[in-house]
Formats: sequence, C-alpha cells, structure tokens
Amino acid sequence: MESNKNRGWISWFMIVLAWFLFWPLGLALLLWKLFGKDRVETVEPSLGEQRRETVDTRINKPKKAQKAVEKVTKSPAAKEKTIRRLKRFGVILGLIGGVLLMDATGTAIELPGSPSQWLEDVFTGLAFLIGGGGMFLKGRFLQKDLGRYANYLRILGDREAVSVEELARISGFSPKQVEKDLRAMVEAGSFGEGAYLNRELGYLFRSSAADRDWQEKQRTATAAAPKEAEEGYSGILREIRRANDEIADPVLSAKIDQLEDITGRIFRIVEADPEKAKRIDTFLNYYLPTTQKLLDSYARFEAAGVEGENLSQAKARIASTMDMIVKGFSHQLDALYQADAMDVDSDIRVMESMLKRDTGTVAEDFGLGGTSLGGTSLGGTSLGGTSLGGTQAQRKPEDF
Repeated sequence: MESNKNRGWISWFMIVLAWFLFWPLGLALLLWKLFGKDRVETVEPSLGEQRRETVDTRINKPKKAQKAVEKVTKSPAAKEKTIRRLKRFGVILGLIGGVLLMDATGTAIELPGSPSQWLEDVFTGLAFLIGGGGMFLKGRFLQKDLGRYANYLRILGDREAVSVEELARISGFSPKQVEKDLRAMVEAGSFGEGAYLNRELGYLFRSSAADRDWQEKQRTATAAAPKEAEEGYSGILREIRRANDEIADPVLSAKIDQLEDITGRIFRIVEADPEKAKRIDTFLNYYLPTTQKLLDSYARFEAAGVEGENLSQAKARIASTMDMIVKGFSHQLDALYQADAMDVDSDIRVMESMLKRDTGTVAEDFGLGGTSLGGTSLGGTSLGGTSLGGTQAQRKPEDF
C-alpha cells in the first residue's frame, strides 16, 4: 500500500515538473491522468488464488516506457481525501489562470501592437484555467463515484458474494457501470484483500472460499431444485405464520397477516414461472430472512415478559419498521409483473397503430361500416332482399 502511495506522489511530481519545463506537455499529462481511460483489468480466480492481469498483457507485455507512462497517467482513486485535494488545487489553478488572463488583457490594452508581450501569458493563463477546471470536475465525478461505491457496500452488507445483476437491479445503474465500479473498488481494496470479480459468473466474491461455497450451493440447488423449492417456500410461510401466532400485539399481527399474504402471492408467481426466481434473489436471500429474524426477535422479547427500556425500544423499532417492510414486499410483488405489464402495453400500442393504419380493413373484419340491416345499404352491401354487389340475396326473417 505504501508503494502505491509513493507512486501516486511520484506521478503528480512528474506532471508538475513537466508543467514547469514545458507547460503544454504538463497540461496534456494532467488531462490524461484526470480523464484518460485506464487499462482494463480482469480480476478472476485461478487455481484457488486470485490474480490481476490486464487484457493486453495476456497478448503482449507492455514495454518499460509504456509502464512508466501508465503509472504517471493512472486515474486518481475515489477517496474523500483525494476529492478534497482535487477540488482545492483545481480552484487554486483556476484562480492563477484567471489572474494571468487579467494581466495579459491589461498588457494587450496597453500594447495592442505587440502581441509577443502578452500572447504567451494568454496561453499560459488558459492552460492554468483548463487544468484547474479539469481537476475540479474530476473531483466532482469522483464524489459521484464514491456515492455509488457506498451504495454497493450497503447492498452487499456482510454477504460474501453478490451478483453484478443484483447490484445493477437494486442500485438502478447499468450492469456495465456496476462492473466497472466493482473493478475499481476491488483494486482499491474496498472489499478486502482477497476479493475479486469473477466475470464469467458475473459475481463479486470476497474470497476464493466464498466462490467455492457459492458454486457448491448452486450445484446442490440445481440437483434438487423442484423439491427444495417447494419445501423451502412452504417452510418460509410456515415460519412467518408461527411467529405471528406467538406475537400478541394485534396491530403488528395484522401487518404480519398482510406480509404473509404478499409473500404467498410472490411464491405462487415464482412456482408458476421459475424463470422469475432470479428476479427475487435479494428478496429470498436478504429481505425475507432478515424480516423473519426481526419477527422471531419480537416474539422472543414478548415471551421474556420483561418491560425494560431496551426491550421496549427494540420492540417499538421492529413494529414501526413493519410498515416499510410491507411496502417493500408489495413493491417486489409489483416488480414481478413488470415484464408482463410491458408486454401488455406493447400489444396495445401495436393494436392501436394497426387500427389507425388499417381502419378500412378492420371495419370489414368486424362488420363495421360495411353491413346494412333492415334494407339499408352500407358500402355497397345490403341485407333484407336488396342486392349484394350485383347479386340478389333473398333472406327469410327466420334466418336472422
């Protein structure tokens, strides 16, 4: 870690040195460091150990000069201290650039016929202004990155593994963005030293042991999926009902009834369409077990028969949280119908479009505007003893 810090300071020192020796080169290196694209890394396990290789190095080892440039231009990490420094130095450089431009403007007014006296100051001032603005903007971008990283950590919690798809679905960001962020977080050590991103599985693992455990569970679940799913769903409902029977509070019990009803509907949807099980991954693995734990704790607190301050506060917090849990479960139920609702909306839009385009054809298909009853002719067609397109058709009343 210390060597990484040293390399960071060395890269900034090289940029400053280049700036003073030849500012266009310094500005180019600064903008490259701030907004250049770092070499893409794949972080995956190999023979039980994690390794970190770049895609390019698997094909062709970079030269020493290329490595040196990459170290100098490596993007700053998303850290609070780095963000503060970027913003602070960005403002300072911007102010310096503004002063130089003002000074150059004054010289240009005094000596309009001698651009050599002030033109260099103009370009230098613009360089400082651009460099300072770039540093400040980069600080803002890193601040947004830090917010996303914190969101991922909250979603992961104390779990040892999480899928990129789940993080994307819950956080609202694209899977591509999530994967890019996870790579940066792994490199920064946000998940621990042993963490890595398995791109083949689309999962982040805190360790290779977590990877092996997850894959073993997947194999076990696949081998006995139908039976375990059936017993698991009914078992979860039984546990919720058991906790409800043990809780005496009628208000909380009514909320648990509602919770049990919503959960049962979710399970019935998943049993009817197993493909939707992937979309309730977080619901099954986090929200439902945590809710069950809270209900068990409440029942245990009631059974203790003690009305101490700590127990009362814990019970009050659980009871107040149930409204939010019920709302969250309802949202999960609604989300399962999202694809179906989109299909319905798509079908309606297509039909509306066809109706607008093919009004004449639809009228004939449905018998609208082209049929005459009671001897009245519509569109050249008549019923009740009149001609149909030049052909006499006689009908008896009983035929109708």
